[in-house]
Amino acid sequence: MIGVIFGPPGSGKGTQAARIETEFELAHLSTGEILRGEASRRSAVGRRVARVMSAGDLVPDELIIDIVARRLRRPDVRRGVLLDGFPRTVEQAKALDELLAKDGRKVDFVIALEVPERSLVERLIKRAREQGRADDTRKAIAERMFEYRTLTAAVLDYYRLRGHRVIEIPGVGPVESVFDRIKKDLSISPSPR
Repeated sequence: MIGVIFGPPGSGKGTQAARIETEFELAHLSTGEILRGEASRRSAVGRRVARVMSAGDLVPDELIIDIVARRLRRPDVRRGVLLDGFPRTVEQAKALDELLAKDGRKVDFVIALEVPERSLVERLIKRAREQGRADDTRKAIAERMFEYRTLTAAVLDYYRLRGHRVIEIPGVGPVESVFDRIKKDLSISPSPR
């Protein structure tokens, strides 16, 4: 099973991804963590990633696609995977479909957490205060929200038009309630233990 999870900054995506990983025994691949790991290894790819990230730029499509492709070949993702942070563009989504098709696989579901922007901003400002994150200003948050909406809307439309299952989940309320909605809408049973 291969899934993709989307959610704007502050939506609780990481929390829900961890629960999906455990409940459905999927490997959770966070491209942010993968990129940081590559950068810390200081390989040729890692040095390139570090330069891009330190400049505050998005990692180019061809580089992130190559990194994800290599990661998807590892044995721990053969049973299933939940992709988090990839694909971020339509070009990446097309590349993922092509990559998976070579192995007779496909994206089985896409989860999109939906939270009103006002709530997201409040959550992020609170987190910034609690964690001392000076970079989480209202202006920076607004820019990230705009980028997310712009890029993600196109990717979700791509998946809908290609007939992939896109599940929109209201991401407000207690963490457990949001997860219950995800489980219900996925309509699949967890693997037996």
